Amino acid sequence: MIMFKVKVKPIEVIPPILIVSVLAIMPFILSEYYLSVLRMILLWLALSISWHFFSGMTRYVSLGSAAFFGLGLYITAKYLEQSARGNFMPLPLPIILLLASLVNFGLALIIGLATLRIRGIYFAILTFGIAVVASMGVQWWEIKITGTRGTYLPIFDSKTVYYSVLLAALVAFLVTTILRRSKFGLALRMIGECEDAAAHVGVDTSRYKILGFAVSAMLIGLMGGSFSIRFPYVEPTSAFSSDYSFLPAVITLLGGAGSVYGPILGTIILSLLQEYLRVAFAHYFLIILGVLLVLIVLFMPDGILGLIKSRKMIFVKKSGKTSEMPLHI
Repeated sequence: MIMFKVKVKPIEVIPPILIVSVLAIMPFILSEYYLSVLRMILLWLALSISWHFFSGMTRYVSLGSAAFFGLGLYITAKYLEQSARGNFMPLPLPIILLLASLVNFGLALIIGLATLRIRGIYFAILTFGIAVVASMGVQWWEIKITGTRGTYLPIFDSKTVYYSVLLAALVAFLVTTILRRSKFGLALRMIGECEDAAAHVGVDTSRYKILGFAVSAMLIGLMGGSFSIRFPYVEPTSAFSSDYSFLPAVITLLGGAGSVYGPILGTIILSLLQEYLRVAFAHYFLIILGVLLVLIVLFMPDGILGLIKSRKMIFVKKSGKTSEMPLHI
């Protein structure tokens, strides 16, 4: 039986409430440009936190995020398009996002059953292949079945788009935080430390992996749906862009997959570099991301936070203090 009992100290909720309050008034303070920058930071941060919930804790590196992001985006976009034409019953945007997220959850359960027996680089390659197949499948469905190409959406103002992303990011943060602090999160961390040992002490590793993968996919799909209203027109190539597979992984591994603060640090660093890389190396952007991902895994597997932690441990040893003291990042 999976348990979700969580203890939260009252003082722990004050900083998040203050941060959300500040973020909520940003549309009335920032210009359109800086609001769009903040929106993208929130998007990448939420995607990275969602990716970290499964891949960061279990060490099963998934490169299939684009499949779930794209499906969430496309399902939301299609529903909005068809409801505007009178073919579907109009629903509030949060309900549409919930439906898109649940579809992703169900699909991820099926995919997890088929793929989570595989480990290491083979799992990463397989999940990336699933993202490619999802994109090609949607393109085939549009061309062969519906005879269309892309989806047209109603126009939403920038504030609505921002609040859509902010709300979805808040949900992703709350869900991952609650589950990470529960026995569910403990089981995922045990799998990441040593899956065989976790199974030996009675953890149902298959069940936890599949559910963890599905929760991560659900939240990634939620972010895709929340971002769909940013565009007046979407098509499969952009909706299922490989950016959504590589960037969350690079961001998390760069910051440090072993800590919840890793995605935050990685988002800050990569957000500063992303626009420069896109402009200076537009045709090689994905190649650079792939090389960066490989270099991080090979030479800095614990990310920047892990590097800082190891430096602290060396300093403690040199200062003559015990190396057994806990050093939490």
